Amino acid sequence: MPSNVFRFDESWDIPEGTPQQVWDVLSDAELLPLWWGEVYKEVVPLDRKGKASVGSRARARARGALPYELNFIIEAAELEPGRLVVVKTLGDFDGLWRAELSPSGSGTHVQLTWQVTVERPILKFLAPLLRPAFAWNHRWTTPRGEAGLRRYLRLATTVPRRDDA
Repeated sequence: MPSNVFRFDESWDIPEGTPQQVWDVLSDAELLPLWWGEVYKEVVPLDRKGKASVGSRARARARGALPYELNFIIEAAELEPGRLVVVKTLGDFDGLWRAELSPSGSGTHVQLTWQVTVERPILKFLAPLLRPAFAWNHRWTTPRGEAGLRRYLRLATTVPRRDDA
């Protein structure tokens, strides 16, 4: 495998939400800064296809623990409500992020696969030397995503919505 190509397989257990509730969050790129704010600094929609629509695109700016920022496009590639979210990325890294959701007790198990090729020229050039650091940086971001999603869903289910009043 080339030094700038990565594959990460992880799983999250989210007791705070049903598969549909988790899907509603994961399928909406604009929510990323709200629940994964330690990593996703900004997400701006690029079209008017609507949330949770295949082909919808957004520009994202993200940062891990290492001192560099990544800029990329997120495009919804495959969406099955309550079951599957697949997004493509294009920019500083090209890849495919896949989240398969399944019931787990009263919550949700999320099986994640992230296949990515680092394309940003300086990072691609440094990949042979810094591959372990890039993998560590990813492992730093992932638990923050799981914790942020759990926190977001916990708050979303305890705060009454306006139409519930």
